[in-house]
Amino acid sequence: MRDELNCKMEDIELQLKAELLHPLGKIPKKGVENWLKDVKEMIWEAQVVENKVRNGRYLCRACNRKLVDEKTQEMKGFLDKAPNGSEGLAIDGPSARLPLPTSELVGEEAVRNEIWACLMQEEVSNIGVWGMGGVRKTTIMKHIHNDLLKQQRFKRIIWVTISKEFNVLKVQDDIVRALKLKEDWPREGDKLRRAAILSETLKYAGKHVLILDDVWDKVSLEEVGIPKPSGSNGCKLVLTTHSEHVCKYMGCK
Repeated sequence: MRDELNCKMEDIELQLKAELLHPLGKIPKKGVENWLKDVKEMIWEAQVVENKVRNGRYLCRACNRKLVDEKTQEMKGFLDKAPNGSEGLAIDGPSARLPLPTSELVGEEAVRNEIWACLMQEEVSNIGVWGMGGVRKTTIMKHIHNDLLKQQRFKRIIWVTISKEFNVLKVQDDIVRALKLKEDWPREGDKLRRAAILSETLKYAGKHVLILDDVWDKVSLEEVGIPKPSGSNGCKLVLTTHSEHVCKYMGCK
C-alpha cells in the first residue's frame, strides 16, 4: 500500500509541475498542496512503523498487526482522497492578470478602437502602433492591455518594454519574468539555447498577446525566441515605435 501511495504521489507531483509550466502563472490548488504535504508525512510514518516491525521493536504480534492495519487504512484513505488529475491540479495565480497603472484617455478613443478591432480580427497577427513621441502610444496600449485582461479570448497578455538600448538577453529575461517562469530557465548561457527554451514556452502558453513597447529598431523574433504569430496559433504581436519603417519590417498592419 505504501508503494502504491508513493507512486500516486509522484504522478500527482509530475502532473502539477507540468501544469505550473504550461500555461504559466499558475499556482497549485490548496487541496492539492495539503494532500501532498500530508501524504509525504504519512509515507514517512509508514516507513518508520515498517522498520520497527521488521527489526523486532514490537514484540507483540497483535500490536504489530494492529499498527500495520491502522497505517494501511490511513494510506488507503489518502488514496481514496487523491486529487483528480482530470479536473486539473493548478489554478491561475493572483498576480497572473494584473492591470497596468495608466492615465485616462483624452481624445485617443478612435485610435484605441482601431487597434482593438485589429486584435479581434483572426487574419491580423502583427499590429504596429507608430508615431512621434508624446502621442501617447504607450498609454493607449496600457488601456488595451487592461481591457484584454477582462476578456477570455487570450490566455496570456504579456507586456515587455524594449527601449532604445536593445539587448536580446534582457528582452528574453523580461518575457520570462512576465511569464513567471521559474524553472528550467538558464540565467546565463548562449542566446540560441535561451531562444529555443523561450520559443517552446511561448508555444505552450496558449493564445496570447505579446506587446513590445517602445521599439526603436527592427527586432528579430527568431533571435529572441518569439514564435511567429499567425491565424493558426491565434497569437498576436503588438509593438509601439517611433518608426514606420520598423512596423513595415516587422510585417505589421
